[in-house]
Order: sequence, then structure tokens, then C-alpha cells
Amino acid sequence: MHETIELKTARLLLRPFQIRDADDVFEYAGDAEWAKYQVNIPQPFTRNEAEKFVTLFSNPKQWAEVAMFAMVLQNKVIGQVYLTQLDLINERAEIGYMLSRSLWGQGLATEAAQALLDWSFLNLNLNKIFATCDIRNTGSWRVMEKLGMSREGLLRSQFKWQGEFKDEYYYGILRKEWENSKK
Repeated sequence: MHETIELKTARLLLRPFQIRDADDVFEYAGDAEWAKYQVNIPQPFTRNEAEKFVTLFSNPKQWAEVAMFAMVLQNKVIGQVYLTQLDLINERAEIGYMLSRSLWGQGLATEAAQALLDWSFLNLNLNKIFATCDIRNTGSWRVMEKLGMSREGLLRSQFKWQGEFKDEYYYGILRKEWENSKK
């Protein structure tokens, strides 16, 4: 995927990151409670880290690796939703999302992820979309279930974060399951 796109939902605009988004990213990603489930987010998260992030993901060339969308609510970036590990040979990709802790529990992550999931099945000829999360992150696996994804497995000691091995749940949804959910 090389072109950048924008998606609109009932409440959100999903668009490429822009350099001016650094303050908003710093605000939500600098929250230590938010970061406890986010692998590979440096802690403490600095303003400089936010600037590096938006610089990387505002570059259209990066979309060949990760289609990273800023979640925008009322002109403020409140999180991100992305498609990565795009494997056209096996017709699958991974979806992920991160949302400001101040907005958890309002259905915004589900709304954003549903828009990207729908767009991906409609435009990328995928057979499967999968996602993973730290097993302690109940909110994240509930989002996956609301998207119609099924828990396919437990990945034991899947990653090491801050000196500890963490388990992950693996979820997936097949094109035919997604199509049936749209009927």
C-alpha cells in the first residue's frame, strides 16, 4: 500500500499523521498508565519521541510498511489505528489501535478499527485480518471481539517488555466471517 487515504466514521477522521500532531501524541503517549500495555513505546515518552513518531508516520513512503492513521476527534489527535504486516501472498494483515486513556470505554477504538477493517477487506483482497494484545489488556481484546474477531490462541511469553515476558492473545477474522456480519 503506497497511497495515503482518509477514512471518516460517525465521530472520527482517520488520516495520515502530520508534523503538527506531535503535541497531541505526546499528551496521550506520555501517560504511563496508557503505556503499560504498549510494547515498544519508550518510557518515559518524551516530546522528542512524539516528534520522531509523527515525522516517521507523516512520510507517505512509510505507508508501504505500516498504514498508520491518526484518530482525530474534534480536530485533536486522540490515538492511532494501523494496518501492518500486509502479506499479499497469503492475503492477510495485522490491525492495531491505541487510544488516549481519557477516552477509553466510549467505543472510539472499536469505531476506528471497524472502519479500517472494513476498508481493508473491501480494498486489499485480504482473506484474514488478525490482531494481538497483552492478555491483561481487557479493553483491547474486547475491541477485537466487538469487531467480530475470534480468539485463536494464547501466545505464551511472546514478547519481553521492561524485563518481563508477557503473554498475548491472538485474534483473527476471515473475509467470509466479515461478509456474514455485514448481511
